Amino acid sequence: MDKKILAYLNPISHLGDTHYSFLFPFLLTIFIYALFEVLAYFISMDPSAYGVYVISLSAVLITYFSFRDGIKGGFTATVITPGYYFYIMYSRHYTQAQLTSGIETTIILSILYLILSTIIGGLKQKIDNLIEQEADEKRRLQTIIQQLPVGVLITDSKGTIIQGNKKINAIMGTKLPISLKIPLTQNGKLANPSQSPLSQALITGKPVVGKEFVLEKEDEKKTYIQVSAAPILNRHGRVIAAAEIVHDVTAQKELEQRKDDFVNMASHELKTPITSMKLYIESLLNRIKNYNDPRSKKTLHSIKEQTQKLQKLVSDLLDVSRLQTGKLTFNKEKFNLDRLLKEVINELRGTAKKQKINYLKRSSVIIYADRFRIYQIITNLITNAIKYSSNEGDINIGLRKLNGKATVSVQDFGIGIAKDQQKRIFDRLYQVNDDMGKTFPGFGMGLYISKEIIKRHRGNIWVYSEKGKGSTFYFSLPLKK
Repeated sequence: MDKKILAYLNPISHLGDTHYSFLFPFLLTIFIYALFEVLAYFISMDPSAYGVYVISLSAVLITYFSFRDGIKGGFTATVITPGYYFYIMYSRHYTQAQLTSGIETTIILSILYLILSTIIGGLKQKIDNLIEQEADEKRRLQTIIQQLPVGVLITDSKGTIIQGNKKINAIMGTKLPISLKIPLTQNGKLANPSQSPLSQALITGKPVVGKEFVLEKEDEKKTYIQVSAAPILNRHGRVIAAAEIVHDVTAQKELEQRKDDFVNMASHELKTPITSMKLYIESLLNRIKNYNDPRSKKTLHSIKEQTQKLQKLVSDLLDVSRLQTGKLTFNKEKFNLDRLLKEVINELRGTAKKQKINYLKRSSVIIYADRFRIYQIITNLITNAIKYSSNEGDINIGLRKLNGKATVSVQDFGIGIAKDQQKRIFDRLYQVNDDMGKTFPGFGMGLYISKEIIKRHRGNIWVYSEKGKGSTFYFSLPLKK
């Protein structure tokens, strides 16, 4: 017989199925009773010899349908059965005494069958509801596990993986097959728990929190992971499974490393020369204060002013935590953005030995912002354009008003930025790499600080770039307060 038919008939295969049938018990009960009559009349010469088996057959049918289709199936078979009994009494021509006894027996059996179908059918439906609730809980848990931003592994008590999510496959760089066994023993001895938090959780019955490992994948890239594991206990306190959470902390590790490198580099490379520069300027000012040389005095005062600005900028770079905590203060005022652009361009033209800086003025714009911070942003963008344009070429600066905003653009025709790096260039301490993996000079802080300053002015900053053809950086600021 076909496996599907056997599964359909088998009541065990319907456990957990709450869709109970009325038609199947109705038709099959009638068919079996009809088949029984055929056997009684045409196979056996004595139909009454089969009567003793009717009650047993009815009990089996009612039990079967109650177990397969719950109360509905049991009631259906129970209702048909008295009808069949009355048909037997009619077809067998029961006499008065037999008829009375038959009716009484039918009533008593009907009540018993009704009780039987209610008990078995009720138990069946309760079991089905429990199975369905468990299945629903399992589906909910599976959905939650699959949507978690961390990798999840669940094993049985022997360390065999029984469940995992998509994130764990992404972290490991390969699909972990279900039924893969986590080794709990090595050479007949217990495995070293330090090598596997899951093993430790299963062996000791205690949770393991925050262990870090380094994975080396086939592409030779290292992935830093933080792993926590915990045993799953039954009500008797026995370990029946274990769950492991794997968090990819590679980006965090790289960020911490860049931060450490930056702090060390900045403290040695920035503070010392700026301090020395200030001392030399003060010394020169003291030496010429009695001389009648206003031009030199003006130049030195200008140098001193620029040094103080640089010192303030370095202080802001080293104290970047102010940006993270929102404690960076702004001294906002109304000023002419067009004049500020001209000022910065004139200051930086001397540093552009090969490039020509063009100011493509579109309109005069008055904005309300922190003048020094906007000066800082413009200086950073133009300096970057000069730095990343190693060949001769123009650097075009633009200003325009559009939709209640002032938009500044800085265009260069230099090396450009790869698409996979454009999303990260505004991240803290991120440095652009070339095709050989080489990073360009700088601390990876300028664009991050520019982004944060613009953000706190309710503006936007973005870039359009094509590798090998150059980049155009934009930032916009609202014209109103």
